[in-house]
Amino acid sequence: MRHFATHFFVHTFACLCLLGNGNGEKASDHWAFQAVSDPELPRVRDQSWIRNGIDSFILAKLESKGIPTPDRAGKSILERRLSFALVGLPPSILDPQDSFLEQLEALLASPHYGERWGRHWLDVVRYADSNGLDENAAHANAWRYRDYVVRSFNEDKPFDRFITEQVAGDLLPDNGDFSVRRNNLVATGFLAVGPKLLAEPDLVKLEMDMIDEQIDVLGRAFLGLTLGCARCHEHKFDPISTEEYYALAGIFKSTRTMESLKRPAKWVENLLANSEEQKLSKKHQDLIEAQNAVVVAYRERANQELLASGKFSKLPKKTEAHYPEPTRKELENLEKTLKLFNESSPKLDFAMGVQEGNVTELPVFVGGDPDALGEIQSRGFPALISIPEARVPGIDESGRLELAAWLTSSRNSLIARVMVNRIWRWHFGWGIVETTDNFGLLGSKPTHPELLDWLASRFIEDGWSIKALHRLILSSETWRMSSRPHSIASEKDPENRLLSRAPVRRLEAELIRDSLLHLSGELDLALGGSTWSYENRKLVFNHTSEDNTNYLTNRRSIYLPVIRNNVYDLFQLFDFPNPNSMCGDRTPTTTPQQALYLMNSPLVRQAAFGFSQKGFGSDPKVRIHLLYNSAFHRDAEPDEIRQSLRFLKSFSSKSEPSDKWHAFAQSLICSNEFLYLE
Repeated sequence: MRHFATHFFVHTFACLCLLGNGNGEKASDHWAFQAVSDPELPRVRDQSWIRNGIDSFILAKLESKGIPTPDRAGKSILERRLSFALVGLPPSILDPQDSFLEQLEALLASPHYGERWGRHWLDVVRYADSNGLDENAAHANAWRYRDYVVRSFNEDKPFDRFITEQVAGDLLPDNGDFSVRRNNLVATGFLAVGPKLLAEPDLVKLEMDMIDEQIDVLGRAFLGLTLGCARCHEHKFDPISTEEYYALAGIFKSTRTMESLKRPAKWVENLLANSEEQKLSKKHQDLIEAQNAVVVAYRERANQELLASGKFSKLPKKTEAHYPEPTRKELENLEKTLKLFNESSPKLDFAMGVQEGNVTELPVFVGGDPDALGEIQSRGFPALISIPEARVPGIDESGRLELAAWLTSSRNSLIARVMVNRIWRWHFGWGIVETTDNFGLLGSKPTHPELLDWLASRFIEDGWSIKALHRLILSSETWRMSSRPHSIASEKDPENRLLSRAPVRRLEAELIRDSLLHLSGELDLALGGSTWSYENRKLVFNHTSEDNTNYLTNRRSIYLPVIRNNVYDLFQLFDFPNPNSMCGDRTPTTTPQQALYLMNSPLVRQAAFGFSQKGFGSDPKVRIHLLYNSAFHRDAEPDEIRQSLRFLKSFSSKSEPSDKWHAFAQSLICSNEFLYLE
């Protein structure tokens, strides 16, 4: 009997562990499944603090708890906070003469904005450049999906369109514009870049595990729901039945994600060449075949001439050695031409993605067992989100286009709430709903439910524009408040869940690396493209534990390869998410290994040396100011100048001057002020 024992055990164990956590709430009454409202702004006593509706909701709750109105952060702190928030780089590109709002607009228009916010989305969609699991094969074309995500954020693509392209881009009309067609094909990489058991001998299990992974990511990324829990049994808490799971699974069963299931299985790669490029490739292939035929025919003729000469009764083992010199040279020229034709073949572009498959209605697999079949389920969507106008999948289509329409319907209560909450979390460090990937009954309740709905309403009203949402959040006094708490705020809001002060946040792994290269003047700001030369589907970091991946490029960190079972050391140390599963909420840690890395890593030491050269030859006080400004975006205080000079004088007179400045620069890099945002 084929039995999904591991999957069943994991889900059953998880649900049993959570059984005691239910709050008795009816699923139909759960806040997340109610229609999005557009609440009125609450009244507050201190109207002078209010810049927009966000401030009204935040201050109203603070005032109700007797917490004083927060102070605003200083200009240099806000500029550093703003630059890292929107482009993930130090604020050197800002014009200090511009107003805060002018700086905000300049950063939103920067091409590096898409790199910063695209990386957030790549966490959610479990992006990686290798498969991981049993056969860690190279995803050599996954970078095209990464670049699509970056472009989409830079273009401020409406979020509903962004979802539709990723779920069903191959089914969208392109009006004859091949660039649109190409974009839409690449977008479906969302469904393809997940890990797969490529060596799984049970082909049914292989395919159903892959479908389950697609459903799980789609459910948590867009709806904040753990749909995968219904694969083996009725969902223990959220109103999702096993029948609804297999109705949804039928849509992905009717989608072609794998080119072949034969071990090792191969995923689909969509051809991105237009008709003219394909014709050129075909003509060139014809030329190669013709030249190959000439080579074969010429060699056969030469062989026949050997036999006709009477010197041999049968062809010798090394026939070419016996050809006349003119014949050998002619054959050599013909083979050189063939080699030249092969080497000059036009390279057609491919991208990981999906295609329409054979339309299939799946039965329920009772207990997840494909040998215990229940009733066949028509393809469709969970009923917890009722969309009366939703079109059901047709008899000759997978249903992905209809699924995208159901997801992005204005009646869907979850899509806007979930995405607004993600953006809030990425700006503040935690969401209004702390469980960013779970809005079900076991998820956290929102700290400010009215604010969440007000933001979701604005998001939809502004045409699903993420940049408009940034403007709203970042122009608020809430986002601009100081991180220094009032004593009353510390007492009444110790965990800062009411946002009585700005959260202090450590830079993510990518921002630390990019900042190091930026300080040293070595950061390459080129946009997009492949930075990893590896043969597609070739095994990476295989059973021999040999890793030939190179991380020495000075490109931004978003362009470094993500190898699923061997993540780059710096990324692992500084809390890069597990790329085997989606993650909307990175968890920061503080470990001794992080400090050791900052003290001893060749990357850090090299960056510190380049950084220490700033102001070379200047007066020591001037040079200290330059280094402080570069590292912290502020001048050094008088006491810091005195301490810095004392540190520099503590070096032996025999030390090279460059050594003490190198050590001083590295000490700034190792400081909390460099690693954290106030």
